[in-house]
Order: sequence, then C-alpha cells, then structure tokens
Amino acid sequence: MSKRILVTGAQGFVGQKLCAYLSAAGHTVLRTDTQLPDDAQDTQVCNITDASSVDALLEWAGDLDAVIHLAAITFVPQAQADPTRVMDVNLHGTMHLIEAMKQYTPKARLLFVSTSEVYGAPQYLPIDEAHPVNPTNPYAISKVAADYYCNYVAQAGDLDIVRMRPFNHSGPGQADHFVLSSFAHQLAAMECGQQPPILQVGNLEAARDFLHVDDVVRAYALALEHGTSGEAYNLGSGKSRTIQSALDALLTRVSLDIQVERDPARMRPLAVPEIRASHNKFTACCGWKPEIPFETLLDELLAYWRTAMEDTK
Repeated sequence: MSKRILVTGAQGFVGQKLCAYLSAAGHTVLRTDTQLPDDAQDTQVCNITDASSVDALLEWAGDLDAVIHLAAITFVPQAQADPTRVMDVNLHGTMHLIEAMKQYTPKARLLFVSTSEVYGAPQYLPIDEAHPVNPTNPYAISKVAADYYCNYVAQAGDLDIVRMRPFNHSGPGQADHFVLSSFAHQLAAMECGQQPPILQVGNLEAARDFLHVDDVVRAYALALEHGTSGEAYNLGSGKSRTIQSALDALLTRVSLDIQVERDPARMRPLAVPEIRASHNKFTACCGWKPEIPFETLLDELLAYWRTAMEDTK
C-alpha cells in the first residue's frame, strides 16, 4: 500500500538512494535537508537544530504515514572537532523532530537511524542488540543519547518508533573520507594521472562488517512495514573483513604499481580490532538478509570514481 513518507537528510549518501527506492516502490516521498536542488519537488529546506524550522517542516508535510530520520553528522573526526555541533544536530535535532511529530502527525511511524558505534569496543562477537552500549566518541555519544530518547518516547506510548543500528555500509556516491570510498577514489585518480601512485591509508589491521548501501536501504523499507514499535535492530553482514583485505582486493582491480603509505591523520583513536554484527533479530522480524556480495560493492565503488574522474577531465 502506498505511503506518504518524509525523509530527513534526503540529500545525503543514503538519503538519495532511499528516496529513489521508496519512490520506485510507489510511495509519496517528501524530502528535507539543509540544502536542496532548486528544481526539486516535494521538498522543504529545514534546519533540524531549530525547533521552529522543524515545526514548519511538519506543518508543511501534513499527515504522514512515516518519517525516516537520516539527518545527522556521521563522520567521526568532524564530530570530534565540534562536539557541541554534533549534539545539536544528532540529539537535539531528533528531539525537535519527535516533538513536532507528536503535534502534527502523531500516528506516523518514526524510523530513527542510529549506529553500531553505540556499542563501542565489543565485549563479544557477533554484536547483538543485547550487547551493552559503550560510546567512545562524540558521534557515538550523540547517537546513543538520541537512540535512548527514542526508546523512552516509544515506551511511554507517545510515538511509534523503530530504531535501526546499521554497521559500516558503503557504495557508489559515498564521500571519500570513508575508508572504502577513499581507497577507490585514490585509485581512480591514479589511473587517470590526477594523483601519484601513492595510496594514503589508516589502520589496515582493523576488521569491520561492511554492507552495500542498497541492502541497508531495503532494510529501512522493510522496517517501516514490519518492524516492531519500540525495538532496536542491528544491520550488518555478519562477516568481518580486515581493511587490509579490502585494500588488497581493490588493488587487484587496477594495473598500477602502487606504494601504500600510512597517514597518521587517518588513524582513528581508540581503534577496535574487530567488529561483526548479528542481524538475527531483524531477519526473524522482517525476513531481511544481505544480498549484495562484498566484491560487487568494491566493483561499483571503483566504477563510480572512475566515472567521476572522467567527468572532471
């Protein structure tokens, strides 16, 4: 059945793909972000940190079936550089949205996108939803606070809220300050002569659980339909891969003699050796399983950046 859905952070990496997916499924999709294309329809600019701006957004949107809240600062170094800003956007923005929804569209479901970062260093693997939370950076702290506030509102019966905790996800269009996209961007730049064959890397020993963004988008759509109100769900592949193995796989896709250099600026503090998710709870609820192979993710990232490099010539 067609739904009327508002997506915050609609111009972001995941937001654009999610809006396209929902529209193709026949839903009416309203989009909001801090900046939007001039010719975009069904859109409204909104400053999520300003309660009056959020109120105006929800009044404009009218009666909704669902809101998917993606708007957030997600890059950990950016959050560390300005922790006050990340709390304003990620926590206070979520609170403003909840208050506006209670006033203007109280029967709508809110899908809040949290993060696996709430768990911090794993006490056991794979990480399930019963794992203790232990945020270790300002981004994670802001998200766990918003996550817990959403749980409070849902348990109080004030709003229908489902919380998603995605692990690492990537795909074509992702900013190049995220690890896989950074590697693919640098390699594509080397191929066309825009960068010397020296690849800048961070911690290659860390092992992470990577999903293709399209699997994540599909999960969000399923959660809207079948997720249980008040629950939190992990999204991950259930497999961990070292960053070194991902880099090695990308290097086999280019025909260059490349030197790899460690860049201290790319080394994350409080690095966790391995992260791996359990998606069993969400699979049992919604029938979701990851479908897109990791190799396809790498192929698509490299193809995206090769095209981007060609377009800049």
